[in-house]
Amino acid sequence: MSLLRCVCVLLVVHACTGYLFFQDRIPNGDSVPHPCKPNYIWKGVGHMRAVGGGSKNPFGLDFARYKQWTFELCMMDSDGDGLTNGQELGDPDCTWKEGSFPTRTTMLTHPGICDPWGSEKCAAENAKVDCSTGEFICDAIQSPDVFNVTLRFPATKVPSDDSSLFCMTFDLDMLDLSEEYHLVAFKPFIDNAYVMHHTILNGCGPYAASLAKPEMCNMAGTQCQHYLAIWSLGITGDCVHKDAGFKIGGPNGIKKLTMQHHWLNPELRSDYVDSSGMTLYLTRKMRKYNAGYVHTGEIHLNIPPGQNRHVTKSTCSSACTKKIIKTPVYLMTGQNHMHYVGYAGRVEHFRNGEKIGVLTPDDVYSYGNPHVYEYKQPYELLPGDVLETTCVHRTTSRSTTTLFGDSAYDEMCLGVFTFFPAESITHDSCYTWKDLELCYVENAAIHGCEYTMIFNATHPTRKSLLAKVLSSCNYFGDCRSECPAAIAEVRQHPCFNEQVGPYMMDLLRGLHPNMDMVKFLAAMESCDCRKKPTGVTDFTPTSSAEQLGPVIVVIALLAVTLLGI
Repeated sequence: MSLLRCVCVLLVVHACTGYLFFQDRIPNGDSVPHPCKPNYIWKGVGHMRAVGGGSKNPFGLDFARYKQWTFELCMMDSDGDGLTNGQELGDPDCTWKEGSFPTRTTMLTHPGICDPWGSEKCAAENAKVDCSTGEFICDAIQSPDVFNVTLRFPATKVPSDDSSLFCMTFDLDMLDLSEEYHLVAFKPFIDNAYVMHHTILNGCGPYAASLAKPEMCNMAGTQCQHYLAIWSLGITGDCVHKDAGFKIGGPNGIKKLTMQHHWLNPELRSDYVDSSGMTLYLTRKMRKYNAGYVHTGEIHLNIPPGQNRHVTKSTCSSACTKKIIKTPVYLMTGQNHMHYVGYAGRVEHFRNGEKIGVLTPDDVYSYGNPHVYEYKQPYELLPGDVLETTCVHRTTSRSTTTLFGDSAYDEMCLGVFTFFPAESITHDSCYTWKDLELCYVENAAIHGCEYTMIFNATHPTRKSLLAKVLSSCNYFGDCRSECPAAIAEVRQHPCFNEQVGPYMMDLLRGLHPNMDMVKFLAAMESCDCRKKPTGVTDFTPTSSAEQLGPVIVVIALLAVTLLGI
């Protein structure tokens, strides 16, 4: 259960990155030519990549100051090539207004990339520009044994919220699922580029609940946690290593898929509709290895506001890799994953105390376009190796604490890798929660805590633990004299001992427990923090707020009961 909260969202994209409505705010915004590829368009006008996402080019930085086409922005020469932005975009007199036709629609040049491309004067300025056109190139999809299937949402109204997650299940009726297939590549099918943010495709077990139409969701269901494909802005698709593929079908294989779209609608428009999806490339000619995903990182974050650099580290220890890796595995790709305030990150590889390499060296992390590192030669990982994940977050623009969570406005600190053979790793993650290593999951137990019991309201052990505390402790009000002994007894249980207890309590708080669990969690802490500060005397509450404290708790509990929170 611990894993279900923490891997549901990956590869999210900043709300202001590469969205097409920004093209409407500059003259000829949808017609800016690719400076080094004739007959191609540079869609991400303000970015260093043609497809958008990632770091901004000089024009993008200038546009970010004004947010619209102004006389000042028009007269600037953002890329320093001797032409004003207006001259390059067909508005030499700086008279264009949004919604009107530009003075000139031909002989355009790029305002953020020095022209002419390849000239001596532009060599230094263009050294960091990605000149690719954004085409999906994958030799495997040309093979005669490979066929494709496109899965799409039906036309679905996009909520007028800034961020929405919707899921839908696909039953794969077009395949003979008694046979095995390998997924060897995928590419996105983008219907509404104004809102598409990222897509995750998960494989489901035979008992997974089906969502016949797109529905709001926070994550894929508990039976749909097998990652198959992840797309985000700036990624043209993925071509799996020639020796591996993600297995679908067969006697014990995946029989259905869940697709999750993340839509961003920063303009809060109510007229958007989307039917995006993915094109999957499959073959019945099974490759040598089955592929899989594995994750590392820290799932407890408490980042204060106003921090220029807040560093978080998580170690997948030698003991953990010995436990979860049975035989050598080979990494195909790797990437860091953080959210809005992620600033830098890396996963380092150690063996026998020596640093072997850096797997994901993001000195500057881009939430808009997380860098996917493709290892030309699959990267070997052995039982006993150590993986150290480091994340740097910057919260100078925030006034409140940032916590770990699924929302794009929460944070994460993860490393994400594809690997083969899938059978060589027994557990798809190596997380830590503070100093607690979560790789020790065996028979639905973490460090001896049978956590499924805690989430089963009818389990006799759970009922006994809750009854012990609730019969001796208040869930609001003062600490009862018999309460500490009851809590001490419950804390002898493996799920609530000193090692696992803080993690389990944190997990339970975040999973919208029922009223009995709300009472239990409050009662377990009813005798904490009761020491008076030095020099403070006892007093009787006189204000209405002080007198109403217990009443507010009761109201909250009633809300849980009535609303089913």
